[in-house]
Amino acid sequence: MMRTLALALFTLVSVAACSQPASVEVKDVWTRATIGEAKQAAVFMTLTSPAGDRLVRASTTVAERTDLMTMETKDGQMSMSYVDGIDVPANQTVSLDPSGLHVWLAGVERPLTAGETFPLELTFEKAGDVRVEVHVVAPTASPPHASMGM
Repeated sequence: MMRTLALALFTLVSVAACSQPASVEVKDVWTRATIGEAKQAAVFMTLTSPAGDRLVRASTTVAERTDLMTMETKDGQMSMSYVDGIDVPANQTVSLDPSGLHVWLAGVERPLTAGETFPLELTFEKAGDVRVEVHVVAPTASPPHASMGM
């Protein structure tokens, strides 16, 4: 009897643990306003996951295409390259920032104006789709911080 009860309790706890979706905290999501006829923009943010996850895709209604990319410096030359995903190790914060990883928007369909926001959907391997709002800052503005309420 005790064995059956223990097995039932173990099964219940296992099912409950599996049914809870993985979570990712996405903060400080921003981009700079576009200048002139610019059709590209980069989106930056911080990602944290208690269990670990991987960002595999992003999409938005303001651009024809989105890519996960990184900025690298080699022999004094800066270049961008595509990445197939961005790992978010358990209990660590990953920063997407102007000097490294970012979400690239190609074919931006309209000017991005300082003060506005637009939707961005991030797809994670475990957490699935997470919808966030991208805050557009002036082209010369410093990157926003958590203290700014983003």
